[in-house]
Amino acid sequence: MRVSTQFTIAVHALIMIAYFPDIRVTSEMVAQSVGNNPVTIRNIYGKLKQAGILSVQRGTGDTTLTKQANEITLWDVYKAVETDAVDEIFKFSDTLSDVCPIGSSIRELLLIHLQEAVTLLKDSLSKTTIEELRFEIETHCNKKVDFPAIIAWYKKSGFDIDRNSSLE
Repeated sequence: MRVSTQFTIAVHALIMIAYFPDIRVTSEMVAQSVGNNPVTIRNIYGKLKQAGILSVQRGTGDTTLTKQANEITLWDVYKAVETDAVDEIFKFSDTLSDVCPIGSSIRELLLIHLQEAVTLLKDSLSKTTIEELRFEIETHCNKKVDFPAIIAWYKKSGFDIDRNSSLE
């Protein structure tokens, strides 16, 4: 099963928003962190917004989670940016034989088993939240968030982060 980079980029962006609650996390900032194009990030933001996970303020680009980070599961994110339809995840040839006993049966038979795989994926991804990942990253860094260094890095990169001037 192949999943596009949209899922991991979406998770990355949501963790950034949860990790830096006092910084305006723009698509440009996420793009720099991910190493991707801001347009790609904005497209993913659009899908997350449509799914009711993210709020993006017009003009300022201010992004906020619409739910608490501990209420957003990886499955929520997956569904927002990828398909959960079994026959879209696992593609079949459009030219299966109606005459061959295998060709005429494989799609219907295999979809039963593939649905089970998608159900297991859903169950697994539903167990992890954005908040858990945010906490794991914070723990992994094994230090207090160094806001002055983060602000300096973003300013050096040319980003306007003046959401909360008390951080400076």
